[in-house]
Amino acid sequence: MVIDFLSVDKDLIRVKGKGGFTVLHHVALDENYAHLLRRFLNFCPDCIFDLTVERQTALRIAAVKNKFEAFKAMLEWIQSAFEDDKCKRSKILNYPDKDGNTVLHLAASINHPQMIKLLIECEEVDKNKINDHGFTAMDVLQSQTVADNMESVNILSSNPLTFQKLSSVKIFQDAIKEMRDETVGVLLIVFALVLTMTYQGVLSPPGSVFQGDATASTSSNHREGKSVMKTSSFLIFYIPNGLAFIISWGITLFLLESVAKSIMSCLSRIYTIVYFCYAAALSTIAPSTSVFLVVVSTQTIISLSLWFIWSSNHRRFRKY
Repeated sequence: MVIDFLSVDKDLIRVKGKGGFTVLHHVALDENYAHLLRRFLNFCPDCIFDLTVERQTALRIAAVKNKFEAFKAMLEWIQSAFEDDKCKRSKILNYPDKDGNTVLHLAASINHPQMIKLLIECEEVDKNKINDHGFTAMDVLQSQTVADNMESVNILSSNPLTFQKLSSVKIFQDAIKEMRDETVGVLLIVFALVLTMTYQGVLSPPGSVFQGDATASTSSNHREGKSVMKTSSFLIFYIPNGLAFIISWGITLFLLESVAKSIMSCLSRIYTIVYFCYAAALSTIAPSTSVFLVVVSTQTIISLSLWFIWSSNHRRFRKY
């Protein structure tokens, strides 16, 4: 009968009673009705954000009252329903109560290893977040007089999925997903211009190229089509030129994936061809093969170094 009512007006589930409790809050307290949680949440996803007068969500109440099955069901639903919305996942999992405690603080306060494990496997959960008393979840756990809390401490102090969850690529993809469509559009235009300018740099080298003539054709040192630039000048110009091309090329692919995922397989092939055309043009105008290899290897090393520095700094900022 309740489901029938919700099919007529899904917002009925958000009607608050005493203490600000909704139907979802009450169901979270009774594990006999845990099977209804997903159905209620599917009817009205936003009810997961509803707060009591004590600023408690249904997920937090399940944690405080040690209702593990209800807690697990809601956490799994959150990860599934908001799979493409990192902001909403982060909001519900790190939302503080009136004392600044997140759901991880609450799981630590009752020394529940299973809850803690499920939470830290969620990439959005900030295990270093501080409550109003200046305590992290680990501080809360270690301040307890409970002797048998080593399992929880060990789980909280290590996260085997950290590298997988916070890989550089994943971090970059998440950053793009959080951008507005207008921002992505502007960035695509900017990087398209950079790609065009840097590509033009290999099609029309500064100072032009050596031209073929009757004298050169009989020479043992054929330089037709090679850049007239000195080796040092060639390196100074084309190392940063190629670096700008590679970075813009990579970022453009990430941006395109966020707005044109359905045709990304086709676009990635096209951009791969463009990259090889750039490399072929650069090889053609390079004074020698060794100079070309120096340019390419230097570009690659610098690109990877910049990527490593960025991802390392981003992880550090995420931690704090």
